[in-house]
Amino acid sequence: MAPKRQKKTKHPNNKKHRSRFAKRSKIEIAPIKEALLEEQPEIEIEKTAPAQQPIAPAPPLKKEAEIVLDQKQAVTTKNELKKKATTQDSTVILIFQDEDKKFLASPQIISGKRHEPIKFRFKDFEGYNLIQVDGFTRDFVLPYAAITFTYRKKDAGNIWIFCQDIDDRRFLQKPTFIKGKVGDEFSLSSPAIRNYTLLRARGLTHGIFTYDQQAVTYFYRRDSWKDVDYTPHYLKFKQSLPCLDAPDGQVTDVILAKNTIWQTFETIITTNDQRWYCLGGSIWIKYDAELMTMLDKKPAVISEHDTLEIDLPHSIDLRHNAMIDFIPDGELVLYDKPFGQKVGLIKNGQIVTLTGRIRVEGMLWFEVNGLGWTIREYLNLDP
Repeated sequence: MAPKRQKKTKHPNNKKHRSRFAKRSKIEIAPIKEALLEEQPEIEIEKTAPAQQPIAPAPPLKKEAEIVLDQKQAVTTKNELKKKATTQDSTVILIFQDEDKKFLASPQIISGKRHEPIKFRFKDFEGYNLIQVDGFTRDFVLPYAAITFTYRKKDAGNIWIFCQDIDDRRFLQKPTFIKGKVGDEFSLSSPAIRNYTLLRARGLTHGIFTYDQQAVTYFYRRDSWKDVDYTPHYLKFKQSLPCLDAPDGQVTDVILAKNTIWQTFETIITTNDQRWYCLGGSIWIKYDAELMTMLDKKPAVISEHDTLEIDLPHSIDLRHNAMIDFIPDGELVLYDKPFGQKVGLIKNGQIVTLTGRIRVEGMLWFEVNGLGWTIREYLNLDP
């Protein structure tokens, strides 16, 4: 606290007195001033106003060299901005897969600038069709995007399955087929057919589907047939006998005349030891030693005295198309007349013209192409 000031009084000798007082006061005021100065910062902190920022002096004028440098820097900055504007900022990945999401090729990556068109080609894979495209876009839009192409395998050629009786080539069931995709594997199993046993198969039962159709034929034999032999034999019948359409089958209209000689094309031994002979087509006879004789030599060397002479009626002229229906891959013998001599051969399955007809001993004979005669059972009259 500052000391109290003394009240000034007039003194008769004021001038002289002041000089003495002033000298003394000068000595005493110094410590008071110092005391005031020591307390001043505390008072100044509370009352001091924020200092004003000094005003910066005006920049000096640029020299000509500095102006040139600034122009170069401006051009550089402009080029950098232009380069930045053309920088690729979008990426698209192309995925090629099948329906099981398995890659058909390595993914393809394409980069570009946003809002610019995407340029690429659709891939073509052998054996596949493109069926779906997901995430398709014509332009670069997002920083990262994906387009997925899904392909499906092309359909392959069908594999047909046939089931045949190996002995008479008769189809045992309606043909079936399986479908698949090109390049896929297949494995077939034979159908089970009642009263038949599988013998063999013709065609690929294991393989790869291709564009081409394929066929597999399964051959079966009757369970009741123990053995089959294709060695030809010759039978001479002691009396007239009817024929059957199959072993243990139905009786047909074909009657084997007494003393006629027939060649056999197939011999069947059944599980009960019966012996059946096929005389061609659907003509079967069961062997009976009391009704027939097995010859030990071919008819070609049989004497003329053994040849049966039959009075034949006049033939009826006709012209009718037919097909030879004998045995698979075989040849049918033609005769010069019913029960006559061999004059030629004709292939099974051939289309012919029937030119004559005669009924002898209950059997219907037809003349084939004017070349020779055969019986009705070896012909398909409605090919």
